[in-house]
Amino acid sequence: MKSIVFIVALLFSSIGIAQDSTKVKAETPKIVTKLQLGKLMHFKDVDIKFIKVVADSRCPTGVSCVWAGEAKVLVAIYKDGKAIEQKEIVFNTANQYGGALSNIFASDNLNITGYTLSPYPEYGKEIKNDEYYIQLDIKTLE
Repeated sequence: MKSIVFIVALLFSSIGIAQDSTKVKAETPKIVTKLQLGKLMHFKDVDIKFIKVVADSRCPTGVSCVWAGEAKVLVAIYKDGKAIEQKEIVFNTANQYGGALSNIFASDNLNITGYTLSPYPEYGKEIKNDEYYIQLDIKTLE
């Protein structure tokens, strides 16, 4: 009986120690927002409009390609309601899988980068214009 009490006490004390989360560092999750083709999105004093898909030469799923390809989109940036510039953003496998993301807008308190263009092409399936959207990685710096 004493050994059972000892084992239970040992179990509870080890569980209490295992729950110490003060030494665990958690990474802040990414905030990714969808912006559909032709739509405008507002962030603080900046508006981003996805104008058009300039080119989409990404290698479709179900096909073996020599080159992975890339997609180019055109976005317009407005600050305080005034157009400040249009940018061509390039999406490729390098910036999707660990490379540098395409910078769209940067200021002292806001950073917007292009994360990816979706949907990804599939062999034998055409992507309609209204299906396209870009995912934006938004970081607010306060």
